[in-house]
Amino acid sequence: MKKIMDKLFSTIKFDKRYVLFCLILVILGIVAGSLFIIILNSSDKNLVIEYIKVFIDSIKNNNFNYIDTLKNTLIINYLVIFIVSIIGFTYFLTPVNVLVLFYKSFVIGFSLSSFILTYKIKGLLLSIVYIFPHLIINILLFSLLIAFTLKLSIKMINCIIKKKEVNMRLYFNKYLYTALFIGIAITITSIYESFIAPYLLKLIVKIF
Repeated sequence: MKKIMDKLFSTIKFDKRYVLFCLILVILGIVAGSLFIIILNSSDKNLVIEYIKVFIDSIKNNNFNYIDTLKNTLIINYLVIFIVSIIGFTYFLTPVNVLVLFYKSFVIGFSLSSFILTYKIKGLLLSIVYIFPHLIINILLFSLLIAFTLKLSIKMINCIIKKKEVNMRLYFNKYLYTALFIGIAITITSIYESFIAPYLLKLIVKIF
């Protein structure tokens, strides 16, 4: 097992420049999502409040379907990993990956502000439980994957401009190891999101 992990971490290498860019994008996305609720009109805010209350009530009243949530979460996360990975080899579509990362960050920020809008001070605690640590870990993992796709795309563009050949097999192997590592980590966070996070939310609702 140790040999496999050593091979994995020696293969997966991230360029700090691209990782930094992705992390800045994540911060901007979270801030934008948090502030977006301010510009919503009253009816839209009421819809958000209603949705959050229905979600919390389903957990509180034991109507929350943990298995279906796990299935849906895994499907969505695996699909994102697959699409992002495929786009990485089509350098002209790389901006789509940037938008995906911004959108997922935006959703985290919007979720944070939605809980606060609905439950005020208690909503802050609920939102922290809702997004930490699983959603934060997820967005960091997606940042690493997208940073890898950005580096690959820039590499391909430079090779095309300079008319050099690219060892696609080498990049494919690195891609495979990276996607595998992120896929395993995402599976663990998805289990946490589907079973542990709802339990903690239920506990907080009962206490407060």
